Amino acid sequence: MSEPSTEPPADPAPPTVGPDEAVATVRAVAFDCYGTLLQLEERQFASLIQDMLHEHGVDHATGEQVWDAWLEASREMARREGRNSERPLDGPEPTFRPFSETWPYFFGEAFKRHSVETIPPAAAFQHLWDVLSVAPAYPEVADVFAELQERGYRIAIGSNADDDHLEHALWTAGIEVEMVLSSEEAQSYKPRKPFFEQLCERLDLEPCQVLYVGDSPWADVTGANHAGLPVYWVSRYPDPERERMMRSQPTWSGLDLTGILDALPNRAPV
Repeated sequence: MSEPSTEPPADPAPPTVGPDEAVATVRAVAFDCYGTLLQLEERQFASLIQDMLHEHGVDHATGEQVWDAWLEASREMARREGRNSERPLDGPEPTFRPFSETWPYFFGEAFKRHSVETIPPAAAFQHLWDVLSVAPAYPEVADVFAELQERGYRIAIGSNADDDHLEHALWTAGIEVEMVLSSEEAQSYKPRKPFFEQLCERLDLEPCQVLYVGDSPWADVTGANHAGLPVYWVSRYPDPERERMMRSQPTWSGLDLTGILDALPNRAPV
């Protein structure tokens, strides 16, 4: 997850790496995890919180209300630590805090605002952790991975996630790749440039040689483009409010991951 931007809409800049250059240079494909490979998207969090409230007999607050307060707590922490949530690409690298530290705090602040007293914040975090850990893969993932490997492309995963729940989620979904980089390991969150720099360094490739695939217009498309990577934006559902945060155009886009196979050549460059 990344902090939402409240910047006024602007016309997205052209992709850092265009299609013609990308087809000649891309040697590896790196994927975001949730919403891209695994079937759990940020828009579902309010309903997951609603289920948790219902299980604990809380009926005076809704999942939407708690989720909105959760997001406000995250923005307040960013402001307190000197980060600009409207321009998160700018300035020095923010202090890194894993989800295991921040999410219980956000739940605690949200629960205080809505007088939810029967759910410990740590238990709320564990509830989401459990759901994140068993999210199934989208139906096309296995075939797309197999075809990319057949064509000679290397495959990696780079995700905003803590090590333990990312590793467990990929193992549960039966996804195995050459390399996995979590934000916890990188000590940096997308859309920040250091995350993508470490991804390329781990693959020992230049940014133009790594196609990044993700569903977030801000964390994935804008972040990867800012770091010099070509991008495939998987846009599984329309969301104009979310899409207005996009500041760079993707190199390619599609409704699912199969469009990657149409975009890339039948053989990876030697």
